[in-house]
Amino acid sequence: MKLAVLALPVLILITGCSGGSPDANPTNAPPGMTSTALPPRPTGGPTGVSLPSTAPGPAFTADRYVELANALHKRGVAIWWETDLVARWLEGPGSFDQAIDRLGALGKVPGVVGFKVSDEIGYHDGLQTVAEAAQFLRAAKTRLAQVAPGKQLLVDAVVPELGCLPWRGTNQQGCAQRVRLKYPAATAAALEGYLRAGLIDRLDLSTGLLEEATYAKWGLTKREAQVDVWNRVKAQGWPQLTILQARKALAEPDGYQGDTGQANDDAVTYIDVPVAAGARAVDIWTWRQQYQGNVVSLLGPGLSGNPLWTELIRRRADGRQLITHMTPSQLPADSAAFGHECDLAAAAFSAVFVAAGTG
Repeated sequence: MKLAVLALPVLILITGCSGGSPDANPTNAPPGMTSTALPPRPTGGPTGVSLPSTAPGPAFTADRYVELANALHKRGVAIWWETDLVARWLEGPGSFDQAIDRLGALGKVPGVVGFKVSDEIGYHDGLQTVAEAAQFLRAAKTRLAQVAPGKQLLVDAVVPELGCLPWRGTNQQGCAQRVRLKYPAATAAALEGYLRAGLIDRLDLSTGLLEEATYAKWGLTKREAQVDVWNRVKAQGWPQLTILQARKALAEPDGYQGDTGQANDDAVTYIDVPVAAGARAVDIWTWRQQYQGNVVSLLGPGLSGNPLWTELIRRRADGRQLITHMTPSQLPADSAAFGHECDLAAAAFSAVFVAAGTG
């Protein structure tokens, strides 16, 4: 089906550890998140969490990225390698080929499903046009199929126009048109084009929701807007064009800060609603990451639990497929502490985006 800029009642897209983050980031956090300092060494763990295993941590004698992937795989967690392949492609053939070689080697690690190659494609990533984004995706898919046959290519993205709800009226159409002009490679029409060309095996979708106050002026809540968007996505048939997933950033400094009511609302809005509309999994950013001088994470200091963690564990027990992001630079070097963190991650998440170490 063809997407007209406004005609399509909906569109979508979206789901890193090496630097990117899902939309609706922690307070004051824009879509991409990176930083440098290491967090305090964690100890302890959330109460009431049943740990899946006590497999020992790695000795860190070789590639730490591979060691992390192996440790998670031993705990039943599926592995996705995460890399900013867009940046390497824009740097030129030499840089791109070097990254592809690295990914080809990583593709042989047990438990690997595929590669996340783009964080919010066409949205502040250097890809300026639909043609340029399609060229990148074609190059990435072709080369990865050569070095890692059978592995999937995953792209995450935010489609800002979706949050505008352009099918609802003139004001909403104006909102959508403004963001389409600003991000031409991240429009709904562009994304559907990439999907129909077979360039994306799995898509992590951010719906680009606006502030609660904006929706209040339009006579609905943010959750109602999310339901509206995902129902349109389902009606458009996107779940049939790709393996569709949702994504949401819920990490904050010192862990998730919402109370029980907020945690339940976030879990329903960003997990239950997309899953009901056909999302096969939900990417929750992030296990632990540096951003603007702070360490943002899902768990609190000392790996302490919180209401969101309770919701995640509950949904995992109900069969929800949840994903998060991890990198060895943000994990303790101590083998026992490292193993404990992997145990905790495996308690809530069925898959992890592991940083690929490609820079």
